[in-house]
Amino acid sequence: MKKWIVKAIQAGSIVLDRSAMTHYKGKGEQITVPIWCAGATDGEHKVLVDTGIRDLEEYRKAEPGVIQTPEQDTVAAVRRIMGWEPEEVDIVINTHLHCDHCGSNAKFRKSKFYIQKKEWEAAFAPLVPEVPFYDSLCYDKNAVNYFQWEFLNGDAEILPGLRVITTPGHTRGHQSVLFHTEAGVVCVSGDICNVAENVNGNLEPNIVVMVPETYESFQRIRQSSHYILPGHEPAVKDGAETFIQVL
Repeated sequence: MKKWIVKAIQAGSIVLDRSAMTHYKGKGEQITVPIWCAGATDGEHKVLVDTGIRDLEEYRKAEPGVIQTPEQDTVAAVRRIMGWEPEEVDIVINTHLHCDHCGSNAKFRKSKFYIQKKEWEAAFAPLVPEVPFYDSLCYDKNAVNYFQWEFLNGDAEILPGLRVITTPGHTRGHQSVLFHTEAGVVCVSGDICNVAENVNGNLEPNIVVMVPETYESFQRIRQSSHYILPGHEPAVKDGAETFIQVL
């Protein structure tokens, strides 16, 4: 089986209270967290996990502390870290459809997109607490042609050494992405784990729509993965290939 190389790609950052990542732990402590995408290749395929922000001012309505430098624009960041142009990306996997994880989907016109069908449906009918984080302009028919989508109904092998697993909790149809690498299995978790403390400390993030399922998702990640790139982990460096150990 081919081994994958996975790199962290920073598409912005958010200044917020630490407790927003850790179920009220650390309240009053201001931190800056990255917005992570990931690029991965097995030497043949070019895969992008999540696509960052669509519109900085629009996203600021949901997250007032968001910051994005020109080099963190998703296309510029993918080019800087991976050396890829948008039309070279074969596959985009959205962990979920919150607007900081699928915002630049429209820029990848030649990619095949993988999403859980449950997540795609939920994004067009969000629950009240979810409304600020779903922006249909990121994933509607004008952003992604319907025939670009590959809808999944559960765990799936995408390519040898590349698998998605369902990790609901943060959203109803959330998924995480597993890569078989030289170091072991790397989980690009999306926001079921905002930070590594969520999975390693069994500590739910604050935006949760399904509580029992969140803890079941943590367990799935612990059972399957050696390392994790959480959606907003500040200890990971831009361009890193080394991630946080799953305990």
